[in-house]
Amino acid sequence: MVHAIAVVGAGPVGSAAAYHLAQRRVPGVVRVDGSAVRGAFRQSGGSVSWHRPDPERSRAIEETARFIRSEVASGAPIRMRDEPYLYLDTGELVDGINIEADDLVDHLRRSTDGVADLDVGEVRAVEPGDGSHRVVGTDGEVEAEVVLLALGVANVGLSPGLTGEVEKRQLLVLDLPVTPSQQRLPHIITRLGEGFVYVFIKEIDGRLRFVVGQEDLVEDEDHASPVDYLPQLFGAGLAERFPFLAGASTAQVRWGSDWAGKEPHVHEPAPGLISVNCGSAVRSCIAVGRAAADAVLTAQRAAATSAPT
Repeated sequence: MVHAIAVVGAGPVGSAAAYHLAQRRVPGVVRVDGSAVRGAFRQSGGSVSWHRPDPERSRAIEETARFIRSEVASGAPIRMRDEPYLYLDTGELVDGINIEADDLVDHLRRSTDGVADLDVGEVRAVEPGDGSHRVVGTDGEVEAEVVLLALGVANVGLSPGLTGEVEKRQLLVLDLPVTPSQQRLPHIITRLGEGFVYVFIKEIDGRLRFVVGQEDLVEDEDHASPVDYLPQLFGAGLAERFPFLAGASTAQVRWGSDWAGKEPHVHEPAPGLISVNCGSAVRSCIAVGRAAADAVLTAQRAAATSAPT
């Protein structure tokens, strides 16, 4: 059976693309979850702020935040708390929220009436057919006139000509208790040494916990396993900048592989085959998923126009 559209990937972008197609009542859509890569979104901090120098990036994030707020107000079971961002070095306090990424993805998956789910195992290849593409997995295959690859870093190697830097994202969950007076602490970002650190509070396993991340401060080339670099952060002055973290240790390391570029990238290497990538996709998945759905429908119309009569 040849389907009209196959959305390959059930993370934030793939789920959002399938959601937009379902909202438009597009027939013949199937969704395939086919990545064995450790996706970063399942371990993400879930912090969402649209205060960005790039206006397009800002609009994409704000669109996603508006969607989440609206769905939560309508009763969607997405865990969300208001969490403004404080840029300590400039004194800027801007709007933001913190969400549970799994909740958002699960909600999008539940809101796709008319989209069928197929399981082909881990996707290993996408092969061209006669006016279609065949998605080949370890446990089966699916054929569709238009295929959207939304497997995150696993798109590399499946989408011809697609290149991009893959990076490890990691957060440290601390063992410190969060006192009632600390629960409204904003997401704090500040320069430390040659890089940046950020400290925020997130509900993890039913408890509010302090979470710490860093950029350009600690070299971490181990893409195969978590690394507890809290001692290096303390050595760089973390406790001096945040005295309330002194004496903490790491209770959990949340990590995964992600696309380094945070700008959405839609790539069409062949008619009817589209890949979409975006690092930190949770923050802008609604806007990126909409753009991916637009690209799918454009490819579908082009295929219909070029088909022999």
